[in-house]
Amino acid sequence: MAAPVSVLVTHPGRQHSHQAAIGLAAAGLLAGYWAGVPAVAEQTRALPRPLRRRVARYAALPLPPERTRWFPATPALRRLGDALLPTAGAAWTDLAACRLFDRRVAARLPAGLDAVIACEISALETFRAARRRGVVTLLDAPSFHHRTQDRVHGRTAPAAVHRRVTEIKDREIELADHILTVSELARESYLEAGVPPERVHALALGADLQLFTPDDGRGEAPAEPRAFTFLFSGASIGRKGFDLLLEAFARIAAAEPATCLRIVGPRGDAAHLLDRLPEEARARLAVVGPVPQATLAAELRGADLVVLPSRHDSYGMAVAEALACGVPVLVSSMVGAKDLVRSGETGWVVPVGDGAALAERMLWCARHPAAVRALRPACRRAAESATWESYHRRLVDLLLTILPARRAA
Repeated sequence: MAAPVSVLVTHPGRQHSHQAAIGLAAAGLLAGYWAGVPAVAEQTRALPRPLRRRVARYAALPLPPERTRWFPATPALRRLGDALLPTAGAAWTDLAACRLFDRRVAARLPAGLDAVIACEISALETFRAARRRGVVTLLDAPSFHHRTQDRVHGRTAPAAVHRRVTEIKDREIELADHILTVSELARESYLEAGVPPERVHALALGADLQLFTPDDGRGEAPAEPRAFTFLFSGASIGRKGFDLLLEAFARIAAAEPATCLRIVGPRGDAAHLLDRLPEEARARLAVVGPVPQATLAAELRGADLVVLPSRHDSYGMAVAEALACGVPVLVSSMVGAKDLVRSGETGWVVPVGDGAALAERMLWCARHPAAVRALRPACRRAAESATWESYHRRLVDLLLTILPARRAA
């Protein structure tokens, strides 16, 4: 009987890395999950109560405690930089936190590993140590290749930090046996940068279909006429096309008064543009801010159309979550989750950066509310292919393909 494959998953924060760990644990392949945030309740019990409240937003995971490790110095260093330093200093501190995490993981790699999955910017030393032992290296690449990011959106970090991060990313790509992207669109960015296609694999993310569910109406028209509701879910940043959204909504509000826009998510670098909206648009605007997942699901259910006009978004969780709630989506061509969108059936795709096309489609939707709401059942059906369970299966199948030397019993 073959020995089980043994895979370590590491991440300086969390993102979707915990889903990889959950899927591998269920398949009996998880050697460990090491992260910068707590994974299980046992890791936070010794903390003082104020610190316990800070990490409470990270839900405890269904993982064996003995296979999890928490590196609290990583988030502590990040928060210190954000709180005490200017933008450039905070960027350097964030990089230092990732590098510290990487070095600590590299120094503690357990024996008997077959593979390690490590996130970009925190994988360099881990991969060097792994390759010395003959361990397969898999780069968790949650974003586009850095060349695509720079071309589409330009540099956002200070020049010196950007150069250093780019150097690290290039070295990690060289050391990675395989690269895991979150969409076909993101995979294409690595192929365009010259990475051999056999080394790059697209593993689309999922949504929790038990949490994100349609409302009881299931596409039925409301009993009384109501304002057509657009919803934006995400940080109010330029990369997410927040400026394009506000410009488009200003036009919609002037042409169709019976509309409103709800903004759900943390404040970002383009939030100041809210103050520049015309009065008539501001009167129909609701800034909700960041909310727990259950509240987000309720917000999505109350929307008529979720809009994500990102300049580059390697996946776009809001798309899968909206569809799971039975809500159509309007996205740009640079959103990885556009693969879930069928034009006129589950939503629409507009050219990236095209504010006029965005406004035109939003206006059409506002003027045809019954047609938009009739798409709800098809949206939910489309989301059924984008679950975390399907992500788990794809990841396990991939690992058992690229690690032929040792298969699960």
